[in-house]
Amino acid sequence: MTLALGITATACGGSDDSKSSGGNQSAVQGEAKSGGSMTMLAVQDSASLDPFKASSVAVADEPRLAALYDPLFYIDKDNSVKPHLGEALTTSDNGKTWLLKLRPGVVFSDGTPLNAEAIKVNWDMHARADVQSLHRQIAAGLTTKVVDPTTVEITPLGMPNANLDRAIAIDLTYIASPASLAKGPDEYRNRPVGAGPFKLESWTRGSQQVFVKNDKYWQKDKGLPKLDKLTIKNVPDIKQQYSTVTSGGADVFVSSDNATIAQAEKEIGVVQRTVDGGQMIQFNMTRPPFDDLRARQAITLALDPAGIPKTLANGYVPAKGFFAQKSPFYDPAAVQAAPDKAKAKQLFDELEREGKKVEFTYLLPQNPSSVKVAEWMQAQLADYKNVSMKLESLEIGAYVEKYAFRKDFQAMLFQQWLADPEPVTFNNWFSKSPTNFVGWKSDAVDAALLAGRNSTDPAVRKKAASDLSKAMVADLPAWTYAESSIAAVSNKKVTGVVQFNTGVFFMDRIGFK
Repeated sequence: MTLALGITATACGGSDDSKSSGGNQSAVQGEAKSGGSMTMLAVQDSASLDPFKASSVAVADEPRLAALYDPLFYIDKDNSVKPHLGEALTTSDNGKTWLLKLRPGVVFSDGTPLNAEAIKVNWDMHARADVQSLHRQIAAGLTTKVVDPTTVEITPLGMPNANLDRAIAIDLTYIASPASLAKGPDEYRNRPVGAGPFKLESWTRGSQQVFVKNDKYWQKDKGLPKLDKLTIKNVPDIKQQYSTVTSGGADVFVSSDNATIAQAEKEIGVVQRTVDGGQMIQFNMTRPPFDDLRARQAITLALDPAGIPKTLANGYVPAKGFFAQKSPFYDPAAVQAAPDKAKAKQLFDELEREGKKVEFTYLLPQNPSSVKVAEWMQAQLADYKNVSMKLESLEIGAYVEKYAFRKDFQAMLFQQWLADPEPVTFNNWFSKSPTNFVGWKSDAVDAALLAGRNSTDPAVRKKAASDLSKAMVADLPAWTYAESSIAAVSNKKVTGVVQFNTGVFFMDRIGFK
């Protein structure tokens, strides 16, 4: 007998988690009043606004995607997958096949139906190499069949996936109008059409985007969205974001900056979400010097994560591993080695004697706070004779191109925010994964990842995460130095902040008191 797994919609829409956040919540949330225009701040402009190339991260493009498209399914504060535009996502054969049911009657803002064919068109495009979707790996691993106007049959290729619902909620949850997609990339990237609470009114490049209420929104009879207009302005400087919100020049922003979050908790309140991942050094295990485990060990033993917030006062929470200490997947028996300067020196000297001096370039994006941390690391390593670290700081697009498409790096800064281990850990570390950028090959790790993917039993999944953590500590494909933080920071007029996935919030519910 197989157990039917999955999710089914309740009476109307996703659950309202406005009274709790899965993390710290110093700003009490209630239902917003109808009407008003809100200004949100973002660190940078979008390169595009389509579901394929826009970044599905709360500190980047996901608030824009949520406004335009609404999620099909999402991961809530309790790490459960819930329906939204979708009605149900179920498997009766332990992940060999899945059935996706849509809510009937939902339309895009252009009036065309959000039906099963729309799902297939979007996911087929994700899978095409020429589209260069950030989510291609997930979509290319599936076949889809339209069963009827509101039902899609999904078959994972190669192996069953008992946690496919999590991958869909994270990577394939935003659906664009096929009519818009048919007009080509210039249209769907710059004039997107979705079924979300808002539609794009204007886009001033490098400055701001203005979104207005979608009069065809599927929840309009419930008085949603609450806002009439949403403006997202680009303010790259974190301190300026905070001062703009506290002075009334804007209303809300999403932050991953620990110092800002700590300040906001004391002064104006935040809604914070616990996530895994963090800021880490990833080592390219396929080229010198980090094809030698001793080089990876030496770097990590030479650096003390606690020294970063102590020196830079940036509020970082020093990490003990890939999973946050508050995470249900954290294992206190699988933590990274403590700093050991004597051991680090011994390893650096040993490698130099063998003609393997640790000389490397560290790749990172042009982010002021990230550069400061990298310079701190560089200064710490300067205390040792037989190691040399250079910095290569690139614009975000060039940075991604270099590590993701060309895999041209020795070591790099990598930042992740995880709502759940699936599908990210599998994509990161499975030996045959095209996004295993570091080239880590381990039968034991593959076994742990498969165990986690093939089970929905929390105990099995936790053990799989523990096995992965132990292997990461031993092999050091990456070294996490700061836990991930994510929070909605707003002035005291804002309410209705309900977070999902990695900290983005539902744009239909946010508004004013």
